[in-house]
Amino acid sequence: MEVAGQARAYVARLDLSAAQVAVLDGQAHTARALWNLLHEYCTFRQGRLATVKDCDAAIRAARREIDWIGQLPAQAAQAVLRTYRQAWANYFDPGHPAGRPGFKSRSRSREIRSP
Repeated sequence: MEVAGQARAYVARLDLSAAQVAVLDGQAHTARALWNLLHEYCTFRQGRLATVKDCDAAIRAARREIDWIGQLPAQAAQAVLRTYRQAWANYFDPGHPAGRPGFKSRSRSREIRSP
């Protein structure tokens, strides 16, 4: 009998200064806004989802042209795209009970994924 490996996660409480809290809070709001912009960009095309290449090009252009999106690290922006595409993959997977991806509200819990 084979036992599947167990994923482990370590959680550590950070003691951040007020300036660090402000930076992380701003990045979390930027990640949420980027999700919403991606959702609008992808669902604007009725009937077909934008490709990963199109979304990546749009994120790169937005980071160059819009100052507040540029404050989010590039790896975190790519993680938002990866999570967004995974949400759509889960929605179309009949074995996965996921709802249709939607917009994220400001009152939702904030997160930043950085590899």
